[in-house]
Amino acid sequence: MRVSESLKFFDQEEFALNPPIRRARPEKTGIRAPLGDLEMAVMQHVWACPDDGCLAVDVQLTLERVRPLALTTILTTLDRLCKKGILRRERVGKAYRYWATVSEEKLQQRIVEGVLSNLIDQFPKAVAAYFAHRENPETPGIRDGEKLAELAQRVEAMKSLAHDDKDSDFAEETPYQERG
Repeated sequence: MRVSESLKFFDQEEFALNPPIRRARPEKTGIRAPLGDLEMAVMQHVWACPDDGCLAVDVQLTLERVRPLALTTILTTLDRLCKKGILRRERVGKAYRYWATVSEEKLQQRIVEGVLSNLIDQFPKAVAAYFAHRENPETPGIRDGEKLAELAQRVEAMKSLAHDDKDSDFAEETPYQERG
């Protein structure tokens, strides 16, 4: 069958109304691992670097202790992290020097915020039910729903403090300043 013949069987209107259902793959979408294992290992090294940043070969030598990796693999990973806005780089001779643009804590916060926002947007009832009925192993008998009420109060208090800070005459402090 030629391509033109196979297109006769393709109903564009039907496809537009009922697109094919794709199976969600959390490992591909970033829900389980917003950064891959290698990306996280590279970031751990970059965060540990001094203020003058690090070179790809430095990262390779550190990670090589765990498993052998080609320099091109490290370079590709560093490039992807730059495109994600997590790293910045400057050319030094024939190489690039890399710095983190966010602290580890800020990145964790950003990842958790993104994942939870997506889950709440897509599955609000399921997320609420999960937290309302989940028992915390650290405090048996106390459901997370009770802790959520306390957490909601803390969040509101933090929002009002943040709002008050914006209205003050003082400049807002950030926990992490980009290295220049």
